[in-house]
Amino acid sequence: MTHALRTDPAPAPAPAPEGTRAPVLRVRDLTVSFTARGRSVTAVHGLSFDLARGEVLGLVGESGSGKSTVGLAAMGLHDAARTTVGGSVTVGGTEVVGAPESAVRALRGARIAMVFQDALAALSPFHTVLEQLAEAYRLHHRAAGRAEARERARAMLDRVGIPASRARDYPHQFSGGMRQRVMIAIALVNSPDVLIADEPTTALDARVQRQVLSLLAELREESGTAVLLITHDVGVVAATCDRTLVMRAGHLVESGPTGKLLTHAEHPYTRALIGAAPTLETVPGTRLPTVESAEATTTDPDGAPAGQAPAGHGRAAVSELPGVPAASGGAVPDRVAPGEPPSGGALAEVVDLHVSFGGRRSLLGRRAEPVRAVRGVSLRVGTGETLGLVGESGSGKSTTARVLAGLQRPTSGSVRFDGRDIARAAVDTRLRRELSRDVQLVFQDPYASLNPRRTVEESVTLPLRVHTDLGADARRDRAAELLTQVGMDADHLDRYPHEFSGGQRQRIGIARALALRPRLIIADEPVSALDVSVQAQVLNLLMDLRDELGLSLLFVSHDLAVVRHFCDRVAVMRAGTVVESGPRDEVFDDPKAAYTRELLAATL
Repeated sequence: MTHALRTDPAPAPAPAPEGTRAPVLRVRDLTVSFTARGRSVTAVHGLSFDLARGEVLGLVGESGSGKSTVGLAAMGLHDAARTTVGGSVTVGGTEVVGAPESAVRALRGARIAMVFQDALAALSPFHTVLEQLAEAYRLHHRAAGRAEARERARAMLDRVGIPASRARDYPHQFSGGMRQRVMIAIALVNSPDVLIADEPTTALDARVQRQVLSLLAELREESGTAVLLITHDVGVVAATCDRTLVMRAGHLVESGPTGKLLTHAEHPYTRALIGAAPTLETVPGTRLPTVESAEATTTDPDGAPAGQAPAGHGRAAVSELPGVPAASGGAVPDRVAPGEPPSGGALAEVVDLHVSFGGRRSLLGRRAEPVRAVRGVSLRVGTGETLGLVGESGSGKSTTARVLAGLQRPTSGSVRFDGRDIARAAVDTRLRRELSRDVQLVFQDPYASLNPRRTVEESVTLPLRVHTDLGADARRDRAAELLTQVGMDADHLDRYPHEFSGGQRQRIGIARALALRPRLIIADEPVSALDVSVQAQVLNLLMDLRDELGLSLLFVSHDLAVVRHFCDRVAVMRAGTVVESGPRDEVFDDPKAAYTRELLAATL
């Protein structure tokens, strides 16, 4: 007999065994509520757990489950004017909840520290990384001089693999993986007892992700630092954590040793989370199970249905949009068989593409060496086909995608869409506007891709205002339909981006990209910041729309498991060149390039 997916709290996890490791972080009956617009919303309901010295504890769940809220409460970072925190959080025996700010500030950084998800936003753009580490050290070592603080900062940078020659660089001069290393160095510069890592590897490619996790493991072994790892990535949990807690809607639903929990999960929600994450062994092209689909098919102990999945979480409903032509003139072409090249010509194509940046003369008349981001790339996307473009950060994937979208002018080479030369689209406003009817982007960063001053309705309907003659009511109806298709509520139309989680913001961005029924969607890391269940919903949605509308997709990603599941063909990029390309199964099952084999070996 199956049980309905529920959010009733699970029993509190057992404390650390006596005589082994005493807890350095103890959470008891933690409750966190937010007050906004006269309403109170409880984000965490009576959570209890212990974290022992030298232990890595995973905290997993979907966006909005309360994971990050727990981490911020442990750090004492919630706004007291709008947040009510109840229960107890002790760090090394010192209470955080209700303590004076001065007392919490003395703990923060010295006894407990945090690595945030967005390293670029968390670091000061106006100070070198050396200055930021030295400042963090001197805050808790008042007697230390500048020379001592800088020496400590250099030692920590060296420990996390940042060379001394980069110490005086600014955050924007580092890659995403190196910025995350700087964040770890700042968090550990005072040798805290507890490190809270909030999605520390989100949006990092497989090799850098493994490097960051290995670094955390090494530092834990050396210093005995306890780690609370907040993540939505089940693979990261499996590779890293000793124990795991599973949260849903602010409740703890299951906990236990990681190996046992992942292989013999008792709660349906935990099983749904595990099943929603594609692996290299997942059958490509199949619909991924989601929490909502599991909930709709389970029954309660009496055999009654557990409830229907919310609207929009199942198969996408495709309807005609007045004023917007359907893809391919309304005719939906047959789907391309997995790994099979399209029979019709290329819809989008680049040949011998080169893109360089810089190389201009300075005020002193010196010409800088140009950065060659793309070097002789040739690839094509067929009608109804999904091409996966994979590679590490800095490989040239996004630059190539921006050229096809008409946002980046190539230095040289041919760029065509539906047989038309679009190489000048980035500098030809009329051509770019015409191209945008057929080519739309889904960006990686759900925070930066939406205007914070526009409501959801204004953002989603902007393409309709520019390209159609639909009235205000028709545009609003279309926006409501799009939100439903991407798994959100039509009541969200009048809200602003800051009122949503990262995963919800990404869904809004996808809804906006779909507004005009484009023929080609360029998706640049569209699911890298999403939890596994939302990722499954988005991938299922994109597959539905691709199949029913004959959409073509250029899918840029560092997640090889997602690419293998979702794409027909794959191109692997490194240092601006394509090192390998071909049908999906050929590339994954019999990779020819050593670099491709390295990427596959690094996949968790």
